[in-house]
Amino acid sequence: MNKFKQPFFMKKDINAENDIDLLVTLFYEKIKANTTLAPFFANTNWEHHLPRMKEFWYFILLDKPGFRGNIYDSHSNRGIKAPHFDTWIELFCETINENFEGEIATKAINKAKELAMLFSWKLTETEGK
Repeated sequence: MNKFKQPFFMKKDINAENDIDLLVTLFYEKIKANTTLAPFFANTNWEHHLPRMKEFWYFILLDKPGFRGNIYDSHSNRGIKAPHFDTWIELFCETINENFEGEIATKAINKAKELAMLFSWKLTETEGK
């Protein structure tokens, strides 16, 4: 056996709620372990936050109705600054790329990049006032 041969792992696209459940769970595990972002989530009620984030991504990626809320407002009061979204998007894209590939996975990355840019812009505008 070739000692350099890697096990074959077939990535799939994000097609169902359980795919999003995995994405959100793995992503927030990275957030919790990240020295830059973890402090902003230290007081997070994960039993409340994770289901809300899953609902958000069900809505964005699977067009599932039911999500209501303002994700900007719920994140802007944590003390996060615009530059932190570089780390946020890096971890999100890393999580997607490690586990998924396909049209909806690409849509998730693009939507996350849009959100990161929007959050960064809004935070920069707010700081200037």
